[in-house]
Amino acid sequence: MVRDFFILVRAIWWLFFRPQRRKFAKVWVIYKFGGVKLCWHRAVERFGRKEFLYEPFQNQLSPSQSEYLLAKCPVQPLFSIIVPVYKIDCKWLEKCICSVVGQHYRNWELILVDDASKRDDLKQLMNAWALKDRRIHVYYLEQNCGIAGATNFGIKQAGGEFIGFLDHDDELTPDALTWVVWALNKHPDALWFYSDEDKISPIGDYHLQYFKPDFSRELLLSNMYTCHFSIYSARILNEVGGIRPGFEGAQDHDLALRISEIVSREQVVHIPRVLYHWRTIPGSAAMSIEEKPLAPISGRKAVEEALKRRNLKGYVTSNKLCPTLYQIKFQPTSFPKVSIIIPTKNSLSLMKRCLNSLRGHTNYPNYSIVVIDNQSDDKSFLEYVTGEQSKGLIKVIKYDQPFNHSDMNNVAVKNTDSDFIVFMNNDVEIISENWLEQLVAVINMDTSIAAVGGLLQYPNGTVQHGGIILGLNGVVGHAHKHTDVKYIGYFGRIFCLQEMSGVTAALSLVRRSAFELVGGFNAERYPTTFNDVDLCIRLRERNFRCIYNPMVKAIHYESKTRPITMEQSIYQRRLIEDYSEILSNDPFYNPNLSLDNEQFRGFRPFPIEEQIPELRTIQQETA
Repeated sequence: MVRDFFILVRAIWWLFFRPQRRKFAKVWVIYKFGGVKLCWHRAVERFGRKEFLYEPFQNQLSPSQSEYLLAKCPVQPLFSIIVPVYKIDCKWLEKCICSVVGQHYRNWELILVDDASKRDDLKQLMNAWALKDRRIHVYYLEQNCGIAGATNFGIKQAGGEFIGFLDHDDELTPDALTWVVWALNKHPDALWFYSDEDKISPIGDYHLQYFKPDFSRELLLSNMYTCHFSIYSARILNEVGGIRPGFEGAQDHDLALRISEIVSREQVVHIPRVLYHWRTIPGSAAMSIEEKPLAPISGRKAVEEALKRRNLKGYVTSNKLCPTLYQIKFQPTSFPKVSIIIPTKNSLSLMKRCLNSLRGHTNYPNYSIVVIDNQSDDKSFLEYVTGEQSKGLIKVIKYDQPFNHSDMNNVAVKNTDSDFIVFMNNDVEIISENWLEQLVAVINMDTSIAAVGGLLQYPNGTVQHGGIILGLNGVVGHAHKHTDVKYIGYFGRIFCLQEMSGVTAALSLVRRSAFELVGGFNAERYPTTFNDVDLCIRLRERNFRCIYNPMVKAIHYESKTRPITMEQSIYQRRLIEDYSEILSNDPFYNPNLSLDNEQFRGFRPFPIEEQIPELRTIQQETA
């Protein structure tokens, strides 16, 4: 209660006493979409995290640490940092320039491209810096070319092997380029580096830290999440033709989508450190997307064109709460046969609801339903499934052995001839149209995709499953569990198509060839629980991928079928025994985020020595 009181006080203070434009309009939009409940959720998100302290400078490299690391890096390329400048307040541009000049790594050039600002104060400032430091080059465009034209001009002037982009009012951390050099020496074939980021207010308050997942082409379709700080190979930038005009407000998203199509995922390196401070001042998208009204339109256009280039069919829309989050209604280009496998024992009401939801929401032309009957003895249930089978609506397979969820599904797969299998619990109710088309279209995006799951929610409207995250609470968890489905989640991830470490077998589409290649579910070690986690880990070990598609929605009446027993702890221990190292390093979470909850709340210590053990040598020498 005390915590809630302080959240309320801070929210009222922000709303009525802090200077910020269009606050009431923003709150009204949230209220219209989700009512008081969603407004409170957003207040808790913004004002209720003081118990999870974020220290922006705590995990930065010191000058001596950078010097130590750089001495061990044989590859030290020239970086060209391009800053388009247009009618910005001199104090913000100076801070921006200072953040580059203050880099621990010295082999850089700063290219300032004035986009016809025609302001003497800006000209004097930039010229003065150019005289101070020969690495700073200033160019003045006679006519306004927009951010695309100014950036492309800067790219042409760049002499660096790698090129980074910095907005004229933002700042780099002093160790930003050191981290990139270190990452390049660890990954010499890398062509694209991106980092975590935060926002900085006009008074220097660091907030809204964005700790990102590792690279996912699918997530990039939904959200320009790589954004700041990105550094690209100059060769790749020139190969794709730089920034394209016509995508104002989303030009960086269009660029990232095009580059993602010509590089391998191994050539994209995520540095899980905040290296970029995005300034929240009026006129900046960091303040509000309303400051850049063209961004959502340009972003949708960029995603639509990406789909066309990849020969994918889909309709792109913006999320109501965040218009730069893009949701895609995919359409399959073919309709391979799909078998929907549903294990059950009795549970007539659940089975009826499950089957009725399937028939009511499935327009896919080529599917069959297989019910695995595990020693049912309820007369009404048996009469129902027998009648459904006699009508040709389902196929019933008898499983006359003690309950073993893994073995039951393995047996059912062997009794089907489909290329794709939907594993579905009997306590799942489909609530979205074209759900099966969505699953099939996504799994056929790439042959490396072996499993696709959806957004499952509890009957009370909170998230039950948004993808599997390894390591939560020591084992695994479901992303955004118990979060209101009207809330967009951690930087929109509830509603983003994205790669995850796994998806639940309560509702997932699996590629049969991949399933059989890894031997199906492990019926001996994981007969009842965590069999889906084990399956997804083994699929990923064979270089297959798992995708979460939020356009597939269902209600999961979890635990109504079988009570939770103590045996679950046995399988938890087995999972830790089998995959302890994997569980501690989920690439689609972030080592800076807390592991004690499933809502992406709070932070955990991630000292730089944990990422770079060599730095412990300095501590020992100075001790």
